Amino acid sequence: MTYTELVALVRNWSNRDEEVVSDNIIKDSLRYAADKAYRNLRVPPLENVATYSKAELESATTTNTQLLASKTEIKVPFDLIEIIQIKELDSAGGVTRVFNEKLDVRTFNDPTAEKYLASNYFTRERNLIFLTPGFGENAFGNTSNSVELLYYRRLPALDAKYAVTTLNYKAGFLTTSGGTTALHFVNGDTTNAYATGSEATTADTESAGTNSANYIGTEVPNWLRDQNERILLYGALVEVFAFVQDDQQAAKYKLMFDNEINELNSEDRKRNSSGGNVQINFNGRGLI
Repeated sequence: MTYTELVALVRNWSNRDEEVVSDNIIKDSLRYAADKAYRNLRVPPLENVATYSKAELESATTTNTQLLASKTEIKVPFDLIEIIQIKELDSAGGVTRVFNEKLDVRTFNDPTAEKYLASNYFTRERNLIFLTPGFGENAFGNTSNSVELLYYRRLPALDAKYAVTTLNYKAGFLTTSGGTTALHFVNGDTTNAYATGSEATTADTESAGTNSANYIGTEVPNWLRDQNERILLYGALVEVFAFVQDDQQAAKYKLMFDNEINELNSEDRKRNSSGGNVQINFNGRGLI
């Protein structure tokens, strides 16, 4: 389903013409619905991995002091909703440790605070995640090569389009329909695109001449829009009927919206508990 088709679907279900509910209101409602869905959905299509290289981790690591252990800071991914796991890997991809202990930022920075375990802590402060002991200081010695952050993410905007680049041209993600950004070519060569006319001229070794055409990116795939439009539909209708002050309809679609999210989360929990015996470790931090 395209974004335009999704907007039309919400309008049809709302049974309101554009004089009452404009397209801009529907688009805002879809954006609000997606935002609420991301707050509550915890399913595999929203999982993502951010990888931090050895070079950037070493430069972001501070050494031990008399009071504090070494620590490494990594940037929070811009689309992060919730952290699932942080692990350190060696060059072969083997796990050297997992940062299983999460501390509040005050306890993390307080050298006198009592900590239940003395290793592998993390905390978050603003747009940074802090790991301690620092990168490479694990029980296996300094064999660490990277850190992986597994997390739940927000997807791109519902109407997001691929950028007009030469790589996306070669991948087939661009179209000339409604295009506004030019790419340049050597005459007779439709395989290679160039960002500027001068680049195309330089590549024109046989004086074949150059030409250009305007392109725009096609819509980026979106799991919510493409496979679970009912979540967006019901969530958008909640906002639309709140806008027109029809509280009864808003409440009805709020219930349908919540049920769709709960059903998806429940399906994933069933998948996680099937196929074998499930073991989960809990840490009561000394309380149990």
